[in-house]
Amino acid sequence: MTRVTFRPDWQRAVVALSAVTIAAVLVGVLYWGRAILIPVALAVFFTFVLAPLVNALQRRRVPRVAAVLLVMTATGLVSAGTGWVLGQQLGGLMSTLPDNAERIKGKITTVREWAAGGDNRMLKFLSEIQQTLAPPSAAAPVGSPVDPPTLVVEQPTSWMTRIEPVAGLAAEFAGQAVFAFVLVVFMLLKREDLRNRLLRVIAHGRVTQATKAVDDASRRISRYLLTQLILNASFGVVISIGLLLLGVEYALLWGFLATLMRYVPYIGTWIGVIPPVLFSLATTDGFAEPLVVLAFFVTLELVCNNVFEPWLYGASLGMSEVAQLMAAAFWSFLWGPIGLILSGPLTTCLVVLGKYVPQLQFLDILLGDSPPLEPGVMFFQRLAARDQDEAARIAAGVAAKNAFGVTCDAVFVPALTMTQQAAADGELEAGDEKFILAATREIAEYTADDAAGLGAGAGAGAGAAFEGDRVRVLACAARHDADEVAVRMLVRLLSADKWEVNVAASETLTSELLARIAEFRPAVLCVSSLPPGGLAHTRYLCKRVKARFPELKLLVGRWGQADELDEAKADLAAVGADTVHTSVDEAATQLNSWLSVLQSQQKVSEVLVGTAEGRGTAVPVAVGTGRA
Repeated sequence: MTRVTFRPDWQRAVVALSAVTIAAVLVGVLYWGRAILIPVALAVFFTFVLAPLVNALQRRRVPRVAAVLLVMTATGLVSAGTGWVLGQQLGGLMSTLPDNAERIKGKITTVREWAAGGDNRMLKFLSEIQQTLAPPSAAAPVGSPVDPPTLVVEQPTSWMTRIEPVAGLAAEFAGQAVFAFVLVVFMLLKREDLRNRLLRVIAHGRVTQATKAVDDASRRISRYLLTQLILNASFGVVISIGLLLLGVEYALLWGFLATLMRYVPYIGTWIGVIPPVLFSLATTDGFAEPLVVLAFFVTLELVCNNVFEPWLYGASLGMSEVAQLMAAAFWSFLWGPIGLILSGPLTTCLVVLGKYVPQLQFLDILLGDSPPLEPGVMFFQRLAARDQDEAARIAAGVAAKNAFGVTCDAVFVPALTMTQQAAADGELEAGDEKFILAATREIAEYTADDAAGLGAGAGAGAGAAFEGDRVRVLACAARHDADEVAVRMLVRLLSADKWEVNVAASETLTSELLARIAEFRPAVLCVSSLPPGGLAHTRYLCKRVKARFPELKLLVGRWGQADELDEAKADLAAVGADTVHTSVDEAATQLNSWLSVLQSQQKVSEVLVGTAEGRGTAVPVAVGTGRA
């Protein structure tokens, strides 16, 4: 049973303060320890990526050490070769930057001339860009004050000076990459030992469940990250080939940049397209080639997002869009460009661990794409706030993907149960409780109508003519109005051409119910009982009914009480209940499975009663009248 817990204000304050303190400590550790944690994060990433390759070699009888050495040697050779090629391309690009800047200035001048007479703000913007690209030694405008001549020592390597920060960053990254490389080797060799240590931390006596969770999470993370690497690398390769065919220089460099930027959610690809477009703009006379390059990037990104990613990833992993963007901002703030690139893989690992490790479930709640609250809880909360329109939209969203019975069990029954619990705890006023029950009944009614495609749904057959013998069912609430709302949902799941249903209201006394049974002569009595409580009264009701009508089929619904089903079954079976269900949908299925047997029994009963009363058929009774 889903239950909304309400804490006193001081408890909520303590919990909030503790959470903030822990979060601040973790952020501090991540920031100040980034020199060590970045290589560790890189090592974990590549361990997950390379582990399937090591496992594949081991399945072919290659020893563990040899498999790790082979995989790491191949990885090192590919990395070294890629680094050498990229270094050559980057060096060539740096040597051409001054000439390219002059070409871009010329393009801006052309655009200014084309835009002459247009928006002054655009002209001002283009002038600022042109001034930025102009050499520092540009002549001062006429009329400006003339400073005394000073001796200026021109730096012969001005462009090299400008890339010193980049070179420093590259050196730092290289050092961290070497450290990460060594860590990957040891993690691949000792991954079982690391796994067992993790299990010791999270198992807490539930070794079997924890082992399955960790192994499953590890496989999913490895498969996802390897797939992501292959897809992003393939994207970069296609970009490189396409740019080569278009005649864009340094295509391999732009392809590698596109691969890296694709790890940045949503905006990464569009950041990666800027350098090749600017370079194409600088190295060509017109604007056709830059536009073609831009169109090529856009087309390829759309194909990847809408074709390959859904096909390869499926629904195996889900992260919310907001979580991805927040993660990118968070990790880039802590770890800079490396954190920005690693934000996707790191968030992926956290989400998967949250899905499979109970102690880390809060990560899935915060970062995953699943709803933060179950539909029934959201439905109840909206009605508690008297927002019936939003509650109806929540129910409609679930009903659009599921049958009416499933919607009842997922939305309406949990809401009714929480209403009962909140009322019992004194958290709801009488007016609020009545509003929630009335709104739930109303929304359930037109949800059933929509599901049936009718103005009146199944089970509401008053006034309609049906051929054949219908099985009579009497449905009653055990005690509360919420019980009646729930049992009316069950009624709507019964086909009106097969079942003749009469519903007894919640205020019907036990003696009145017995009289109703004697008059209506149903084949089945359905008793609706919502937790919390109510089990003792339900037992009393079943005992009275069975003592008076021992041949009557008795179905009891303890809706939503799956955790106490065995106990409820034992208690109610002892007083004559034929079956006990916690699901409205399952109860309807059970009734339909009895249909043919009940039809035969009802015919025999009517013949006997007709003989005793001097008539051959039973007197028809109005369907669904509700009150005694």
